[in-house]
Amino acid sequence: PSRLLRSSVSSLLSVPRFRTKHGEAAFSFSAPQLWNKLPQDLRSAPTVTAFKTKLKTLLFSTSFN
Repeated sequence: PSRLLRSSVSSLLSVPRFRTKHGEAAFSFSAPQLWNKLPQDLRSAPTVTAFKTKLKTLLFSTSFN
């Protein structure tokens, strides 16, 4: 688009709407929902290696705290 969208700046994904609980179990619903819950610095990691490192740190800190 010609204008900058807030979601493009924060790297959020759009979550499709489903009318049933079965639809909410679909990958196309749960994947963007989980992605959007990640901290901004993790979503904007410059490389896959940096993303993996930050994700591992986040998972360990939430598991053991």
